Amino acid sequence: MLYVRKVGVVGSGVMGSQIAEIFALNGYEVGLKDISKEYLERGLTNIRRDLEELVSFQKTKADREIKRIEEQDGIVLTEQQKESIRSKLRPTYDEKRVTDALAKISPTETYEPFKEVDLVIEAIVEEVEEKKKLFRQLDEHTSKHAILASNTSTLSITEIASSTKRRDRVVGTHFFNPPITLPLVEVIPGLETSEDTLTDMIDFLSTLRNHRYPLLPIRVKEVPGFLVNRILGAMLNEAFSLYEGGVASMRDIDQAMKAGAGMPMGPFELSDLIGLDVLYHVEENMKKMEGGFPITRPSQIVKKMFYSGRYGRKTGRGFYDYSSQSTA
Repeated sequence: MLYVRKVGVVGSGVMGSQIAEIFALNGYEVGLKDISKEYLERGLTNIRRDLEELVSFQKTKADREIKRIEEQDGIVLTEQQKESIRSKLRPTYDEKRVTDALAKISPTETYEPFKEVDLVIEAIVEEVEEKKKLFRQLDEHTSKHAILASNTSTLSITEIASSTKRRDRVVGTHFFNPPITLPLVEVIPGLETSEDTLTDMIDFLSTLRNHRYPLLPIRVKEVPGFLVNRILGAMLNEAFSLYEGGVASMRDIDQAMKAGAGMPMGPFELSDLIGLDVLYHVEENMKKMEGGFPITRPSQIVKKMFYSGRYGRKTGRGFYDYSSQSTA
């Protein structure tokens, strides 16, 4: 059984900071490492903003539900009925819980706090050599019992683990963006990952909650792109190819997939949220690995967007322009 007291997270970008936030909200001490104080401050600012938005959401959810019921059903609730709804939907997060969570996160530019961690989640750039270099360092600076996990979305866990002397305790834990609201975690064993490590990670993650739901870890075989990205990548590339072929505008493709396929976001909106830089690296990594997306018409648009620096919401412009909300 995995007993966790302290967690280390490497990388304070969008994914790393939100993963650290989840652990802190669940009561764990977290060492959040990055290469500079500037990056760490930015990550902590994002965590603080997320938590403040969560508190604000919690404070108003009862009144929103009352308004929804009255408008949808065309009725006027009594004060007693409103109070009953407010009682059932009373906030579970408040300013004290935000303060307590923030106090559990210790920013660091060194591995000093990692000497006592029981679990490390890596969330750095999606480049295998950078990850292997990091895992060599983690192998040296953490206790031998600690599990080392990678948040990679496509790369080989076996190859990453090959840079350590504890290959049986290296595993993939692929969270999805944004992890504070999406509960899925793909748990991927490498060739030498022990069954105990795999089941311990699944059991441990099952005890955690993000802002909305209990986390949902699932076991996934180590194949290029794992599970969700294999399906999602094929769908996105088909959407890109249809757009490049002039079948429909990107806005109409997005509308069609929302109105006709029940998707909450269209493929271009989703791509902007994920980040065109992330999609570019995923596609390049898939090309280098055996397998790949089952398409016959490779799309060029992601590569063009990547080289143009149009990464999506994070840069203010991707397929859409988020400063004016017009189509890119």
